[in-house]
Amino acid sequence: RKAKERQAPPQAPPQKLNWKLNLRILISNLYLNSEDRLPGACVPKCLQNTSQCVDKHRNSILPDAPSFTATQALRTTLTGQHYDTFLDILEMMVLQCVYPGDRILERLIDMTMILIAKDMSVKELGDTYNKLIRTFFLMIDAFPPCWTALRPYYLNFLGVQKPAVRESRSNNAPPQKLKFYLDLLEENLAQCSDEEIRENTKFYEKFVFNYSEEEDANMSQETVFLRHVHQYDWLSGKLCLDDFKRMSASVRLARLCDVLNMLTWILEMEFLLWLDHNRLRQAESEFFQEDTKPFASIVFEMSASFRLTDIVRQIMRLYGLAASKSMYQERQRILLRLIVLAVEASNTAEIKYEDNKAIYPHLGPQTRLLIAEFFKIFKSQNPRYISTYLKTIPQLAHPYLRYEFTDHFLQLFYFPKNLPFGPEKVCDEFTARHWLKYKPKSEIEEDDELSREDYLKILLNALKDYDTWLNLAGFWKCLKNKRQVHPIQTRTSSPLATPVGLISGGTGKVFMLDEMEEEVHTWKKRMDTKVIIGRPKVNLPIARINTTKMCVRYGEDVRQMRYLRSLLQNEVQNEEGIDVSEWLTYLNAFLGDDEPMAQPETRSA
Repeated sequence: RKAKERQAPPQAPPQKLNWKLNLRILISNLYLNSEDRLPGACVPKCLQNTSQCVDKHRNSILPDAPSFTATQALRTTLTGQHYDTFLDILEMMVLQCVYPGDRILERLIDMTMILIAKDMSVKELGDTYNKLIRTFFLMIDAFPPCWTALRPYYLNFLGVQKPAVRESRSNNAPPQKLKFYLDLLEENLAQCSDEEIRENTKFYEKFVFNYSEEEDANMSQETVFLRHVHQYDWLSGKLCLDDFKRMSASVRLARLCDVLNMLTWILEMEFLLWLDHNRLRQAESEFFQEDTKPFASIVFEMSASFRLTDIVRQIMRLYGLAASKSMYQERQRILLRLIVLAVEASNTAEIKYEDNKAIYPHLGPQTRLLIAEFFKIFKSQNPRYISTYLKTIPQLAHPYLRYEFTDHFLQLFYFPKNLPFGPEKVCDEFTARHWLKYKPKSEIEEDDELSREDYLKILLNALKDYDTWLNLAGFWKCLKNKRQVHPIQTRTSSPLATPVGLISGGTGKVFMLDEMEEEVHTWKKRMDTKVIIGRPKVNLPIARINTTKMCVRYGEDVRQMRYLRSLLQNEVQNEEGIDVSEWLTYLNAFLGDDEPMAQPETRSA
């Protein structure tokens, strides 16, 4: 008897690719990927688990408060200058998720400034200082600035007044914390030698007593010692800089950079989490809403109509000064992170919406002006050496900051000013044969003229940065290869999380009930195996993107890139005195085997 054969189910026809949806997902991934919006920043762990952040921080009440005994122990050890014990108690409270108080962060910053080897050895000072820095970041990680109930405490720590108080504040009022330490840094840089600025100077030194004045005053030895080793007044709540000013200029520089790094960390974390929690809409009205505006807009004193405030100008001036003196790179990068934060905050406020759909990526006019002013300030601090610019441009963290800065730099020579930077402007540059106006590097003797090789290199890097910011290569790849773009994912910590067993070699396997029913004989072994709770990934919702306008922009830019390759292959590479092999390598990798095209008939700016 012939067994009945079951026919295979008909194969489903391949689903037609929705080009409009594909482009929307591609741009949505750029829009929603907050980490790339602020490159070089310290990324908080809340970005890896948004649902947990919303549950435990954004919609949560204040954390647990310490007991009276614990509070007394903190106060006693601090006022008694038992700093090691104070930090141990504080670390234990943070690990137990007990919030030690709204003034603790300020005390840690003050301690960073005044900790000095008076009645302790240099080794003890180093150990205490490192523990202090570690405890600060541990506390920020445990009680992040995205915790809505802690927002007033953070604003108070940053020295930011409420709007009514801010408007009526007198000139004698103390400045906000970031401004205060920027002033100290500016004062300290003038006292440091160029060698000290270039080096990674130590944060400690051996404290040496100076008894010459007291010997002339005929004081007793005990009185002299007490005069030098006085007790720091922690009860007053005011920072006394007497001990700080006794340190050498190089040690003060190290302390100030550590403090600025702490403050920058808080501003970056809060801004990234603001972007994450305001995915649906990040327009100007949301950005400058008083109760929920990001800390960066408050600290930088930005408004809807003004970006280049005094504190932003000061940060840019300090960065230009640090670049001119070749400051130690990690310390110079702290100032750069503040500039990138100010620029990205400005550009986020300029995101436009049409029919409730975002036009993104988009570089707003006020942000362009802010970058132009940054270049002017940098140029005022570095008026001579070309090498300073060639060294600085690759260090700028954000792609559009790099290519806009390069655009302004090249405008000092023969680069046109009437067209925003993009593939079209690069095509015009080669069509006009402007490379002939630059001398080869072999003919240049001094560092005050841009060589042809450096000109071609930074222009190519600027074009790559433009591609990176828009993800032009990703657009062309999915268009040419007809591949589906998938939304970015995030972890979830739902109570319905999937149980996962570690079977062998650290490989996770989901426990499916219907399969487990057939594998009863393996249950005991599985129960004896360590079981973890899986945190499955989920797709983020696709943002509403104005694909109509963005499709025109992406299409025109790709057309210009294709024409640029054709121009280089057919005309420029045969010229003497110019090497465009790196350009063709990049364009071939970008465009693939696409046939070169003729010059577009119509080109939009």
